[in-house]
Amino acid sequence: MGKGFRCILITLILTLSLSCVHRVLRKPEEPTGPHFKIVTWNVNWGMPQSNETLRILRDINADIICLQETTPDWERFLSVGLEGIYPFIDFRHEGGAGGQALFSKKPFKELKYILPAKGWFPGWVNEFETDIGSIQILSVHLHPTLNNKGSFSIGAYLSTPEIRLGEIQTLFSHLKKETATIVLGDFNESDSSDAIEWAVKQGYTDALAEFDYKSKTWEWQTSYITLKKRFDHILYSKKLYCLNAMVIHGGGSDHFPVVAVFEKRAIK
Repeated sequence: MGKGFRCILITLILTLSLSCVHRVLRKPEEPTGPHFKIVTWNVNWGMPQSNETLRILRDINADIICLQETTPDWERFLSVGLEGIYPFIDFRHEGGAGGQALFSKKPFKELKYILPAKGWFPGWVNEFETDIGSIQILSVHLHPTLNNKGSFSIGAYLSTPEIRLGEIQTLFSHLKKETATIVLGDFNESDSSDAIEWAVKQGYTDALAEFDYKSKTWEWQTSYITLKKRFDHILYSKKLYCLNAMVIHGGGSDHFPVVAVFEKRAIK
């Protein structure tokens, strides 16, 4: 190993180490006033370990549940399993993995159901009543890193980030401005992706990245290794303040639920 290469390597290691040292995570805060808890979860349209999924959802006891990859079978199962906890429920069924579901302890109304011009799956905008007032929520399921045949390829890996960026830009155009907003779901993108970074530039904050920069939200077992990524996110606008965000490791899906707690941001 040449001297010049060693210097470059040492510089790189020091740079990465310093960046980790100076990355300060927020500590979870306990609510002191009105607040609400929300969870997003891609439950997998094949319904693996459905009873465990139901148990976890009941244990989380969120005020609002937003699910991706739901189906008519999921609707029949969860509507019965969560009966008595969530009086306000809606499902939107699409072919394959395109379905979504909403459960809430308080009323909500649909604002827009957006069929994809790009990508595979719709976006869904609803307005929820919460203990801190009305909140606009956009549920997303962006294009996976797959080709048109549903298989992974180098071409899909290189081309789909542009598709997801176009999707999120289109979906954001349907949001009401100056309204407390949450955008959540399966982004099929990491924290530093083009789609997430674009949303951050619009004034949104990635809740999970504030409290936990390591935990993965997706795992897929191959014949050789287990692939792990952070695909699921909860983004929030400046009118909200996040008290905590976390990943719950459990269930039979290839994704894990992401939970966050919010209150209204204090006006200074």
